[in-house]
Amino acid sequence: MAVSIDTVYQTVQALANKEQRGYITPQEFNLFAYQAQDDIFEQYLYDLEAMRAQRPQKHQLGDTVTHIMEKLSGWYSIQNVVGGTNLPSGHIGEIFLNQGTSIRRALKPVSPDTVSDLLASKFHKRGFSDAVYFDDGYKKIQVWDKLGQIAYGITCEAVQGRPILPYWGYIVVNEKPTYNADASQDFQLHRSEQTDLVIKILKLAGISIEDQQLYQGAQAEDSLNTQQENK
Repeated sequence: MAVSIDTVYQTVQALANKEQRGYITPQEFNLFAYQAQDDIFEQYLYDLEAMRAQRPQKHQLGDTVTHIMEKLSGWYSIQNVVGGTNLPSGHIGEIFLNQGTSIRRALKPVSPDTVSDLLASKFHKRGFSDAVYFDDGYKKIQVWDKLGQIAYGITCEAVQGRPILPYWGYIVVNEKPTYNADASQDFQLHRSEQTDLVIKILKLAGISIEDQQLYQGAQAEDSLNTQQENK
């Protein structure tokens, strides 16, 4: 799952040098690396919500949602909603009502007024077949069906924690920084993010390169690194 910090570092330096934009110090690289990883991780959460908002086309979006969920797997879990009202820490996704050991239904979010209207009207109450929920303050919800408020069997998706701070560690040899794997921390992102990390770091360094050129350059550098590692 991890992306090699050294592969990204060497690719960034090679492309920066190719464009004659100077040398990026390890300290600068590490700052940019952290920001790039954090931006990509935040984008996972945004993309997941955006894809799920398009529920009428969910049969077309299944692969996209699954791919994002795979990228978030290290931080994703299903957590209990204590008392049916108190959400856990972290980024909250869908809310579920659990019935038995194998049935779990995603609940629809509504406004508090919608619940009041449904419960107050006998006509609407007859059609109030599914449980729903509404936000009730910070990290709080209420879940209702036509029989009243539900306090048990409520769970939710939670993305908790953040990727570990990436760091390119080094020792100085002949007045030049040389990679030290023991003092380094790889990116904790999906392997597919390697080129995007390179792009973001170069942009943060103020180096503007057309994306197509950068992708080709990054892929070439990656292939070279892979060949050298396999020798």
